[in-house]
Amino acid sequence: MNNAIAAVLNSWFEAYKKGDVDSVVAHHTDNASLFAPGAPRVDGTEALKATIQGMIDGGITYISHETTEADSREDIGYLLANITLAIPDTGNVSAKVVDVLKRQSDGTWKFHSTCWNLDS
Repeated sequence: MNNAIAAVLNSWFEAYKKGDVDSVVAHHTDNASLFAPGAPRVDGTEALKATIQGMIDGGITYISHETTEADSREDIGYLLANITLAIPDTGNVSAKVVDVLKRQSDGTWKFHSTCWNLDS
């Protein structure tokens, strides 16, 4: 397990729990993409910021996550995780997540592409 990559997801959820949209978005590359089930692709900082703000404003709250795998080769990394969120009027939902990360020039990792699939 690549702990540096797993720590990025931990930090992302810490910022999300605080409602700190700017910090959440700062965990992503400038041209990051999100791929959510049944939704249009989200590309770039401004669209990402609007999406995250919408999640927070919509009352979607963090419950838990578990990184099951994280690794890297040179400047590309990935992680696999299971997450549980609470969604108003729906209840708790679980999902599987695949993230692709890019190492930045300062050595830190940022999310570049995120895709998730809801458990049934």
